[in-house]
Amino acid sequence: MRRIGRCAVLGAALAGLLAAHLARAGPEVPATNPLSGDPAAIREGESWFHAVCSFCHGPRAEGTGRGGGPDLRVFNKGFRKFVETVKNGRDVPGRAQKMPAWRGVLPDDRIYQIGAYLETLAGNGANWR
Repeated sequence: MRRIGRCAVLGAALAGLLAAHLARAGPEVPATNPLSGDPAAIREGESWFHAVCSFCHGPRAEGTGRGGGPDLRVFNKGFRKFVETVKNGRDVPGRAQKMPAWRGVLPDDRIYQIGAYLETLAGNGANWR
């Protein structure tokens, strides 16, 4: 009986860890932004960018913000990496500030809206695909 109890506890713990992992992984991120070119999404994305991103990345994503964030007009790692970085944050060696994780704060559609706005600012060398 004691052994069965321990197995049940262990099984419940493993099930909990698996559920947490699956919740963290979330739905598959598309290779390209489904909101690209959508005027309403771009307007919303611009508003949200100014509200949550511009302090670090500057008012036009040019990397002039007080938080020391990079110039997002030349982001070249593709849409999936953008979403992953926004959700999980990023610690860059040698940089005093780190990108905070926005998972649980910004839902996917909001992140996609911000990405749609940033695509409109993309310069030479940028890659959102």
